[in-house]
Amino acid sequence: MAASVDQATIVQLEDASAEGQAISPELRIIEWQNEQIVRSGFAFSYQGPDDMLTELRSRYRLDDVIAAGKTEWEQVLLLREWVHTRWKHGWTRVPEPRNALEILAAVEQGKDFNCGYFAVTLMQCLLSLGFVARNVSICKPDSEWMSPDEGNLGHSVVEFWSHEHHKWILLDPDLNVHYVRDDVPLSVLEIHTAWVSRRWDEVSMVTGSTPFRVTDKLESGAGTVFKNLDNQTAEFQIFGWHDVGDYYSHVVLPMRNTLHSSNESAPSLDWVDPWTPPRIITHNVVNGSHLTSNVDDLYWTVDQVQINLRADPAAWAERDAILHVSLDHSMPNLARLLVRLDDESWRETAPEFTWPLRPGKNQIMAKGVNSFGREGHVSRILLRFIP
Repeated sequence: MAASVDQATIVQLEDASAEGQAISPELRIIEWQNEQIVRSGFAFSYQGPDDMLTELRSRYRLDDVIAAGKTEWEQVLLLREWVHTRWKHGWTRVPEPRNALEILAAVEQGKDFNCGYFAVTLMQCLLSLGFVARNVSICKPDSEWMSPDEGNLGHSVVEFWSHEHHKWILLDPDLNVHYVRDDVPLSVLEIHTAWVSRRWDEVSMVTGSTPFRVTDKLESGAGTVFKNLDNQTAEFQIFGWHDVGDYYSHVVLPMRNTLHSSNESAPSLDWVDPWTPPRIITHNVVNGSHLTSNVDDLYWTVDQVQINLRADPAAWAERDAILHVSLDHSMPNLARLLVRLDDESWRETAPEFTWPLRPGKNQIMAKGVNSFGREGHVSRILLRFIP
């Protein structure tokens, strides 16, 4: 038997239908590539463009050095190989390891230097090309006290910010190596953690085309630093045991990359974790570094633009969508912010502006460009608006 509907029910259904037509418009995010910026609790002093970096890039044609690289990672590995092959590991102490131009000029006079010089040179070459890079000091576990005749306990390396992998990655220009796990290049702290937590079997050392080499020049320290060649060979054999993993027992990060341009003092951060207690004394002197167990203090993110959106209440009340856009960034030496709305071309923008949405899909993309001309990450949000 068919069900009957009385007049009162029909009126209620008609009213509900009318109310349904008056529901709020739809506005929601359907795709999101807009990572939150991670910040350190400690300030880092970034090197800006200057005459030394400009001359370094030009004199040694560093753009040509990396030109064959099809990806950012390939380019960086080409640059590491170039720095590694400028000289062999030696013990010349003049000039101080602060200025890549001075170091390379001394190399052209036949000098050979140790790891600190390799690290500074690679870092400043990276900086000259617009990459974000920094030096990191690492050392073996028993490094509080050293006797005068004790062998090497520490090592200097480089980390650079990889857009390709969206993380900091270790580069060792002295040994010409990096480390990977599951084919992903690792940071210094990731290497440290793998070593101290006894998961070193998960890590592989990857060597560049030219292996580690030691000088044979008397003026660069060959035959004078060690009693004889056998002792020298034994020392480097010890250094290379465990693929140098034991040198990652302690991690120290100087909070600046301005070595050549400033004598400013900046804090260093010593990493502490359940396997790595703090050191009161380091290399026979009082440890003046700050201690941290907060990963963000060492591994903040850079070269990002974070897009923040807020709907205009008055426009929304009129069934319209106008968004207030603010762009936050973590790009050292920012020169300009760029934005792309929907199908428009990239254009320079202020950090804040309004964006009226059209019915259907709407897209916003943003990125920064630094003073060296290198672009940062692209952030993107795709929304759907149905009035």
